[in-house]
Amino acid sequence: METSTFLGLFWGWMTVIVSGILFVRPSVLRDLKKLVVEDRGFGIMYGFLSIFLGLGTVILHNVWVFNWQGFLTVIAWLALLKGIYIIAYPEPSKKTDFEVRILSTRIVLAIIGALALWMLIVIYIK
Repeated sequence: METSTFLGLFWGWMTVIVSGILFVRPSVLRDLKKLVVEDRGFGIMYGFLSIFLGLGTVILHNVWVFNWQGFLTVIAWLALLKGIYIIAYPEPSKKTDFEVRILSTRIVLAIIGALALWMLIVIYIK
């Protein structure tokens, strides 16, 4: 199996599963948001996990094309940048209204989840 295919399946399934869980169980999303913002230690671990997964994917797969492989690269860069942001700048999350954070996260999850599902379909069809 090619590296791109493996990473596409990994990120695709991970995104679809996590998005699905957070949509079916909104209380889990609320608890997770509270943990990341209020518990600095958890926020740092969450940030380092994002950096680890994002950087690993960027190093193994940095392909800028207009197809599922390009979408995979965008996901990797977003994960890397999100991890850096969470560790370096935790204050903006504390200042934003909690309900606004929940709503914006749900919107992003819906978009990214739909795109990840598209990516999985394309990978399995090829």
